Amino acid sequence: MSQPKKWVFTELVQDSDEPEQLIAYAMYKADKDDLAIQCRARLLPEADIVVELTSFHDSIAYSERRLQDYRDKAKRAVDQLVGSVSERVAAAYDQTIATMTDNHQIDLQEKWKKWGEDAALYSAHLAQPVWYTRFGKGILSWLGGGVSGLLATAISTLLIVGAVSLFTPSVRDTARDSLKGVVDTLIPETPIPGVTDAVKTNKQEQP
Repeated sequence: MSQPKKWVFTELVQDSDEPEQLIAYAMYKADKDDLAIQCRARLLPEADIVVELTSFHDSIAYSERRLQDYRDKAKRAVDQLVGSVSERVAAAYDQTIATMTDNHQIDLQEKWKKWGEDAALYSAHLAQPVWYTRFGKGILSWLGGGVSGLLATAISTLLIVGAVSLFTPSVRDTARDSLKGVVDTLIPETPIPGVTDAVKTNKQEQP
């Protein structure tokens, strides 16, 4: 009984969705094409080339060892391809991570720099005295050096007595008398012809 006909494609490709099986068959076809080229290089007649190719086909299809050899070579090729792609993907991934890290570091440095500048400006703002402190220092400097004599004494008296009178109503009369004395000291009464005499006459006529 003759052995049923076998085909290399059927023996190698049992699942067309498996890349390794398709690659194994492609390797077989490459070897078969190489044999045909050699036969033509030897100037063999076409009939002899067909015999050579048929013999080569059968030697593969009926030999489990040679079929397995194609399967193993296909597996190694796939593994090598996957390894190469994986290395490239890993390298690209590492490069992307490195670039992102560098950009993140630059962004952090910019943010820290901006934060430092803002903090310095805020510290400088805090170091400046508030308006009422600057105003008070200016008044004291003015009273101490810019204005002397009776004018400084008068203004000091006005400020102190006026402040006390706000919190202690009972000293308002004393404050009024003190202020009157200061004003009289600063602006002594000077007779004004016609006006001063009329004022004195008016005071004498009052009961």
